[in-house]
Amino acid sequence: MAKVLIIGLDGATWRVLEPWARAGRLPHLAALMARGSWGTLRSTVPALTLPAWSSLMTGRNPGAHGVFAFRRLAPDRYDSPGLASASDLRTSTLWEVAGRAGQRVGVINVPPSYPIRPVNGFVVSCLLTPPGERFTDPPELARELDGYRIDLQPPRGVVLDDPANREPALAYLDGLRALTRGRAAAVLHLMRTRPTDLLGVVFYAPDRVQHCFWTYVEGGAAPDTDVAAGVAAVYAALDEAVGELTAAAGPDATVILVSDHGFGPKPAHAVHVNRWLADAGLLRQRPLWTLRRKMIRKLLPSSWRGRFDTLDRILVQRPRSRAWADTLEPGTAAVWIHVADRYPYGCVNPGAEYEAVRTEIVTGLGALRGPEGEPVFQAVQRREELYHGPYVAEAPDVIAVCAPRFGVVYHSLRRDLGQRALFSPFHEEGFSGAHDAMGIYLLAGPQVQALGRHREYPIESIAPTALHLLGVLIPRSMDAPACTSVLDPDFLRRAPVRFTDEAPDATAPSPGWRSPEDEAVVAARLQALGYLE
Repeated sequence: MAKVLIIGLDGATWRVLEPWARAGRLPHLAALMARGSWGTLRSTVPALTLPAWSSLMTGRNPGAHGVFAFRRLAPDRYDSPGLASASDLRTSTLWEVAGRAGQRVGVINVPPSYPIRPVNGFVVSCLLTPPGERFTDPPELARELDGYRIDLQPPRGVVLDDPANREPALAYLDGLRALTRGRAAAVLHLMRTRPTDLLGVVFYAPDRVQHCFWTYVEGGAAPDTDVAAGVAAVYAALDEAVGELTAAAGPDATVILVSDHGFGPKPAHAVHVNRWLADAGLLRQRPLWTLRRKMIRKLLPSSWRGRFDTLDRILVQRPRSRAWADTLEPGTAAVWIHVADRYPYGCVNPGAEYEAVRTEIVTGLGALRGPEGEPVFQAVQRREELYHGPYVAEAPDVIAVCAPRFGVVYHSLRRDLGQRALFSPFHEEGFSGAHDAMGIYLLAGPQVQALGRHREYPIESIAPTALHLLGVLIPRSMDAPACTSVLDPDFLRRAPVRFTDEAPDATAPSPGWRSPEDEAVVAARLQALGYLE
């Protein structure tokens, strides 16, 4: 059985799990809490699935592994070069480091794991896998998992926690419960048939439930008792899965329960960052843009409209714009500076002028106040203040993280500039819950102290912790320390933390997608989940 079992609960938060466990609703989780140490696992910026799980399994920040969002970032062009994938993860993962040290490894649904990067063991790929593509390594493993389903997206455009939509809500919850049970059964099968030293699996259901049904999990009155029962049934299935996998791993295993980010209620206000940039004279909006669009759509033949009905021809005067913003996720805005030696129409000189524009934006957004006088952003930072590593230059020039009651919208250039006001009510995909940076960790096992609630750790601490528990040397290039404060002092005396100067693999990004059609199918799936515009 596994020496180290990593169970990922996508989007899990103690603000839900702790009261539910203490109330007896999650008995297996409560048992782990009682015999282990647990606390907040601080996510990446942005607090988003792909960069966060990438940091968890590499022990490095996005500037050192190269994945910043679900889309690839390109600081030298006006659109994204496409969806990110495992091909963009340009350093070694925990699974690869352990495998090279002779440890047997199993990886199940940990994003990004498509396209598959083989390990010393087996891989079942993640939610990025296009339909019909190979989703296991070795390939014959797929036959053992006949009928296996990786993810279940919600129905688009349906507000599932609205009582008027109870039938699709109940159907979706039933599907998530079945998905969770099926995943647990598959993992148990693989633990029996393909034993490993290190096993990692991610369950997606917490994220899906909390996006769509936050009003049912935060502790308030439930709008519909049947939907509330369906939500509880999903969490019960997750708790049963945690209990079954922990039991199967055996008493000598260390269980590490983690999430990639936390959750909270959706924002109350949308802040239109491009409107702020335009009002500050940093972004130039074309005059009479609504008239221009009407004329193009009315007068041009359909074969020509796609060429002229674009943001740059209708709405934005790009050559005269010094900056613009887009959305990494609804809590994080990316601001790009139109630098002359980077962009085809760049108008900001590198050096002193570039820094002056960044300072104006950092200072201005940092001082911005909402309708009730409260700060709009909890952090506004230059990219090199937030990230470090070989891929920092791919990050946005300025990153702004919203305060809890504020959010940013997708299609932000068009939607922001279509607003005259700086703020509006936040409406995004009908979701009631949104990500925050406060994820979870819990360690339990023979080498772990039963400290109960404990200190905060960064998400990058999980990889070195798992490696140390396996007796594998930790690469010095990992960003964060192992979670040694939760480990038994006698264990640390017998097995002190050891490091290696092994350099991380640095590979150039590759397209990652077999065809544009595959990429489009996955993009539509991510849009339904609220991850893409």
